[in-house]
Amino acid sequence: MSNYHNIINKLVKIGMSRLESEVYVTLLKESPLTGYRIAQILNKAAANTYKSLESLEKKGAVTAEETPNMKQYSAVPVTQYLEQLEKSFKNDRAVIEGFLKDMSYSVSGDKIYMLQSFDQVIEKCSQMLEGAEHSVIVDAFPDVLEKIVPQLENAGSNGVNIIVNAYEPIELKNCRVIIKSNAKNVLELWSGDWMNIAVDGREYLITAIDKDGNFQHAIWSNSPYLSFFVFNGFRYEMLFSALSSKIPDQNRNELIKKAFEDVNIDFSNLPGYRTMLDRLGRKS
Repeated sequence: MSNYHNIINKLVKIGMSRLESEVYVTLLKESPLTGYRIAQILNKAAANTYKSLESLEKKGAVTAEETPNMKQYSAVPVTQYLEQLEKSFKNDRAVIEGFLKDMSYSVSGDKIYMLQSFDQVIEKCSQMLEGAEHSVIVDAFPDVLEKIVPQLENAGSNGVNIIVNAYEPIELKNCRVIIKSNAKNVLELWSGDWMNIAVDGREYLITAIDKDGNFQHAIWSNSPYLSFFVFNGFRYEMLFSALSSKIPDQNRNELIKKAFEDVNIDFSNLPGYRTMLDRLGRKS
């Protein structure tokens, strides 16, 4: 994507229409210009161009100077315009927060949500850790675990029991770290990252991301029934890692093999596991 199209997309993201963005960038390059001249440069209909200019005036992105013979437009410098937007946003945010902070609400029924971006994942994770009361279990690959270290340490400093299933050694204040028993094999098997977090047996978040940055999925739920079983599943997986580290090396493989024979499930051929491996497994 060219720099021009990238900038246009960014301006659209902060509230301009595509044509408004193109008009604004054109005026940043050369001002003042008439609406008719801008329409010629962009090869757009004059009527639509004038509508965009009128809208940009109201947004404070352009100014107009009218003479008896013509009306010319100039772009407000981008730094000045962005400062206006930021100030307006802060003012609106203060009003909204002030009005709604004491409003009581409830979520009717248990919910399951699909998050749409990694930014949403980090925001939701931060909210979960901030609201944690008793215990938090985290299972996360190294790269994504690093992104929530401050939130984990802060929750731990507030007396919350934080247990982290890590895949390489990491120092976390106020947290208990358990290194996954087969961490090296897991990191070699999966091409992407994952981060799973369960809080107080009442909510959980499961996330998977490709190494190239493609967002696979993220699911959050506040269902106590589902959340308790996810929490307990993570708990017993960590218990397995903790026990494995305490079994003498000469007995470990044999004891683990016998335990898996008792469970009698061939994990490698489980249909759901094969599907997940096709999506997130390391490609040879």
